[in-house]
Amino acid sequence: MGVSIRAYARMRGCSESAVRKAIASKRINPEQDGSIDPDRANKDWEKNTFVGATLRPSATKPAEPPRPQPRAAAPHVPAIEPPSSDPVQSYLRARAVKETFNAKVAQMEYEERAGRLIQASRAAEYASTFSSIVKDHLMAMPDRLAPALAAVDDEHATHRILFNDVAAVLKKLSKAVADAGL
Repeated sequence: MGVSIRAYARMRGCSESAVRKAIASKRINPEQDGSIDPDRANKDWEKNTFVGATLRPSATKPAEPPRPQPRAAAPHVPAIEPPSSDPVQSYLRARAVKETFNAKVAQMEYEERAGRLIQASRAAEYASTFSSIVKDHLMAMPDRLAPALAAVDDEHATHRILFNDVAAVLKKLSKAVADAGL
């Protein structure tokens, strides 16, 4: 009599879906009743599994609990794992961090040269310029339009005056954006 798929997964130290994949790919064969003979399944698993997959814990070793991952300070900063005693692993990890950083710097330089990325200081200048254009125009609107609107009794004429003034501020803002090269 065998054990269930879930129980075998716990014994093996892997997920239930990994056992189901092994059954589907014929690496292990369940009994007629759907249960799994652990001894036979372990032998079949080892025999029918790619040799490069030996990094996983085997059924004879108890599975180690997963290590908690340290939280990164920001989403763009990779999490620093605790140093291992293996110098090769430490070197490879440091090399991966360095290469990731270099790739991100190269990507930013490319985006800047392609005109899709600007420096934060320039973006702040543009935002300040554009908001001052809109603010100045809106603050001057009542003084500029009050006499014209007071003299008009027609609703369509009032609408046209307001529309033309808003269109003028938008045109001035578009010109400022075009002059900035954005």
